[in-house]
Amino acid sequence: MSHINRRQILASSVALSVFAALPRVALAGGHSDTLRVAIAGETGDLDLLQNVSTLSSYTVVFDGLIHYGPGGSLEPGLATAWRVADDGLSITFDLREGVMFSDGEPFNAEAAKWNLERWMGAEDFSWIGISDAYDSIVINSATQITVNLSRPVPAALLELTIVRPVRFLSPKAVSADGAQVAPIGTGPWVVESHSSSETNLVRNDDYWGDKPSFSRIELKVVPDELARANALRAGELDVIGGDWIAPLSPRRAKALEREGMTIVAEPGTATTILGFSPQSAIMQDKGVREAIFLGIDRAAVSTVLFEGYADPTVDIFPMTVPTAGVRRDVPVRDIAAAQGALEAAGWTNSGSGWTKDGAALEIDFLVSEETFPGSRRIAEMIQAMLTEVGFEVKISSVDNATMHDRRPAFDYDLTFFGTYGAPYDPHGSLSNSFSSVIDTGPDGKIYVSDELDEVVLGALEASGEAQETAMQGVYDWVYDNVAACPLVVNQRLWAVHPRVQGFSLPATDYDIPYKGLSLT
Repeated sequence: MSHINRRQILASSVALSVFAALPRVALAGGHSDTLRVAIAGETGDLDLLQNVSTLSSYTVVFDGLIHYGPGGSLEPGLATAWRVADDGLSITFDLREGVMFSDGEPFNAEAAKWNLERWMGAEDFSWIGISDAYDSIVINSATQITVNLSRPVPAALLELTIVRPVRFLSPKAVSADGAQVAPIGTGPWVVESHSSSETNLVRNDDYWGDKPSFSRIELKVVPDELARANALRAGELDVIGGDWIAPLSPRRAKALEREGMTIVAEPGTATTILGFSPQSAIMQDKGVREAIFLGIDRAAVSTVLFEGYADPTVDIFPMTVPTAGVRRDVPVRDIAAAQGALEAAGWTNSGSGWTKDGAALEIDFLVSEETFPGSRRIAEMIQAMLTEVGFEVKISSVDNATMHDRRPAFDYDLTFFGTYGAPYDPHGSLSNSFSSVIDTGPDGKIYVSDELDEVVLGALEASGEAQETAMQGVYDWVYDNVAACPLVVNQRLWAVHPRVQGFSLPATDYDIPYKGLSLT
């Protein structure tokens, strides 16, 4: 699509003078009823029980009993109300009446029970607490069910807001052996077609909730970030961004803003953390960990590398996540204090480098651009900072496969991690990244120890007023033991074409933003 430069089609010199200062933004023609959103990878078939489709498209097609709201609030979905028994061993759900799947099948207690029994109690989903503790489901009426559990699961309601497998499929959309054959849900959008290059959605005019003002969404597969930005400039896309949809780098966002695009940046829900290998000999030294913690200028990382689109932190979770704990002040970088921590731990500087018991202060910094885009630049900045403290830092750049081999084996001294963000946290990251009990495969662990296992388990099992105290106990342990080095909370970053009006972000970056939008 060609660019319209300074409105050359206007003959009036007055009009030309008015529009001369406008940026080069192409207008989208013939798409006034279609929202075009970039996705980095194809959606796949949206099978609710298989870990093969991207997470970004499920929530527009399928509903859950409960939806995740701002700050972790729980909002009614296919359940209008819920009650947890005093002993925590059962949860009763009042189901929304008059809801239909997009194939015309009714949503009722039978359909709800059938859906839940597809994954609750299954070994593949034992990582979900409510599934691991599942006992039975009772149909109380056509619009009410009770889920019985073998033990209390304090995070059960929050778990029912995650992307999959907790959402609801038409009972007619499976084969004779129970395998999903079509993505038929109760959500606001219906899959019309999908391929390796795009997925087309049409509005579900029978949707039970608020209906969008436009009738179509085209999810365009554009793996390359520059290509996404160029398509937005050309008016071929309307929206790009979202860490789990089509990531937008801060530098690209600044460029697009200068060119007339609307940039939406809001506080993030995921933290970028520098992890210390619990099996690295040098990282067993708390003084070394403390020197690294004090020797990094988080404000500079935010300003220089993230263009201000990140918030410095020393906390595991941001306040956008429930029960994130008390806030700690972000320390100003202090080289003298960092070196003091080394000296207190028995390290000495002979003038030719720091040593302890004959060992040099050398660390291996594992990074992968494929796994964590932009990590090489961050690592180089941290390398320079730690070199000033006295460290010798070797950056090992590896591909995604090597990272997935080395990280779970703790084959590094330093590496990057990210918390999962909403709707999975805090329970998701605590159970998977700070506990040795659960196998997280290639994701690895931020930090584990027998002592930390007990603290984390206590927090995950706590409920009511005790939960906040128990969660704070985890955060205090990690901080006091310098078991991790939080750096920044990346802001949620999106770029929007001027023809899109009323853009606002959903509660998580696993959701396609469409609510409240209008198109010109």
